[in-house]
Amino acid sequence: MKKIIILALIVLIQQGCANKPKIENKDLKIKLQPVAKHSVLGHEDYYVWGGSMVQSEDDVYNLFYSRWPKESKFRGWLKQSEVAHAVSNSPTGPYTFKSVALTGVGEGNWNEEAAHNPHIKKFGDKYYLYFISHTTSDKDLSDWMNHIYGQRIGVAVSDSPNGPWEVSETPLIDYQEGKPAYGYMVNPSVCERPDGTYLMMFKARKKDSEKSNRFDPIHCLATAPTPTGPFTIAEQTLLTEHTAEDPFVWMQNDTYYAIVKDMHGKYTGVKSLALFESANGIDWGPSKNLLISKTEITWEDNTVLPLRSLERPQVWFDKDGNPSVLFCAAGKKGNRNKENTFNVQIPIKIEWTEKIDE
Repeated sequence: MKKIIILALIVLIQQGCANKPKIENKDLKIKLQPVAKHSVLGHEDYYVWGGSMVQSEDDVYNLFYSRWPKESKFRGWLKQSEVAHAVSNSPTGPYTFKSVALTGVGEGNWNEEAAHNPHIKKFGDKYYLYFISHTTSDKDLSDWMNHIYGQRIGVAVSDSPNGPWEVSETPLIDYQEGKPAYGYMVNPSVCERPDGTYLMMFKARKKDSEKSNRFDPIHCLATAPTPTGPFTIAEQTLLTEHTAEDPFVWMQNDTYYAIVKDMHGKYTGVKSLALFESANGIDWGPSKNLLISKTEITWEDNTVLPLRSLERPQVWFDKDGNPSVLFCAAGKKGNRNKENTFNVQIPIKIEWTEKIDE
């Protein structure tokens, strides 16, 4: 009898998934909601930067974020950042520091110094903590730029957000002959595709870019049969017409979406967070509801805090698969070596607006 009931429930669940209606002829709109004062994670003695959250099976919300000592100044992230783990009983916090999850592991390794810009995902029954680190490149550059060009993407895998973490022995992405990503391969976002393969967006620089003083990042795509690779870099790039950074990518309603930082307002007209989309995950363009937020926070009392930085967007989804909380690195205006940086957890509401014919 129990087996019959269980089978019946499985059939009902499968039917529910199969019959979930597609939202036809609508454009996604991301609407950021006012932020509670407790939805901020900062440390007195550390800079705090981008954070990414996953809910574990015990209904604990696990936030992984970057931090490094304030005594090292803001640029200390390159050599001294570590990935910390904080927990909460609510997706919007408050979050409490629990432990350090990842650090650099020493000379002779690809992740020699620092662990930075975490991106946490659960695929199947395992947790995948993507991050960046570096060894020193051998280019004829300054110490800073040799470290920059030595940056690569790795992943740590665990059965639990509490670890232990098994860290990849080599980078997930490295130079591939004829492909556009030449150096400085950082800041991944990974999503599962309908065919069970995996799509990664990441930031890089093109060949010979080290000979220029211009900071013109490119963004690349890579695909893999598993969350740990091997990743094959696509020939085409994206977000290269204007300067944007750090897309967070997901799939919803048969469409790929990405939230990006519009660094200089080239897409939206103002420094902001913007929404991009793609029908196939390869060819990308601005969404109709492009502007998500200016570089500011609106608190629950309706006061507005202008910011120098609102970036590293990472999204947590509710049980229906809708964007529910946006996690961002934030910094107040002023001298970066003195600014108070923090991670902010911003509630999201979505709308589906009528498509406008071109």
